[in-house]
Amino acid sequence: MGTESDIFRTANLLIEEYGEMAPPAAFIRADQLFEKGDLTGRRIWLRIGKTAEDLLSEKRPGGVSVH
Repeated sequence: MGTESDIFRTANLLIEEYGEMAPPAAFIRADQLFEKGDLTGRRIWLRIGKTAEDLLSEKRPGGVSVH
């Protein structure tokens, strides 16, 4: 896992399961993987957490227009 579509899919699944607690759940998983020495897994779960934050945010990202 690690493609953009995988990251978005996983972030969406976490949001469906945990709602607004999805980002913290992803960051906890990242910490668990770090403790096990899995730095690649940690990096992926940090991306998932950040993506979940972005998806839950009411702010529009910079440089984005609504059509």
